[in-house]
Amino acid sequence: MKLTSSISRRTFSRGAATSLLTAAATGTLPRLATAVPKPGFSGSVVAEWLDDGRSMKIVRPIEYVSTDGRRWPVPAETVVDGASIPSPFWSIVGGPFEGLYRAPSVVHDYYCEVRTRPSDDVHRVFHEAMLTAGVGKQRAWLMFQAVARFGPRWPAPRIDPRCEVVDENFDFELCARNSSKPRSTIPKIDDAALLQFSKDLEGSADPADLETLRSQIGAAR
Repeated sequence: MKLTSSISRRTFSRGAATSLLTAAATGTLPRLATAVPKPGFSGSVVAEWLDDGRSMKIVRPIEYVSTDGRRWPVPAETVVDGASIPSPFWSIVGGPFEGLYRAPSVVHDYYCEVRTRPSDDVHRVFHEAMLTAGVGKQRAWLMFQAVARFGPRWPAPRIDPRCEVVDENFDFELCARNSSKPRSTIPKIDDAALLQFSKDLEGSADPADLETLRSQIGAAR
């Protein structure tokens, strides 16, 4: 019985090895399963306010993983100021770094600054991150529409995929040689644009939020 078992194991091993070699030669090796990161935030925002009273420096890295499995890390030492959120809309949320908006705004601010991904993707992940953080659907939709219409825009970046994510494997020399940060533009926000925006969102946004927005019409910006 022991002899038969030993022969069977050797026979199986030879057969398995032959099959693997054949698969490798023909390109039919099975793909190994890879771990898919769980959507949501990893870590919380720990920051210190800077002397200008508006900017804050991120003390610990945080990361958001979108529902499609894409990572959106923000490294420590990042300085953000909420400028990626159009200021007339701050009155609705109380400020870009208030409460539930803090982590989504940090991610949005960072990627609006580094511009390693298309602006449409950055604005969309802001919307998703707000929902994940617990912001109500109507409010999240309004703030998404605000950045999509009045937030920074830039051409789709041409970047080596290895330079998209800044983490422990980031190759600074490679990415410095191939860096080409696209220039961003910010659409003009005037009273007519805000009034039209509020009309466009009637029926999909909270009427109280739209009234707050209309109160900004005529205010100095």
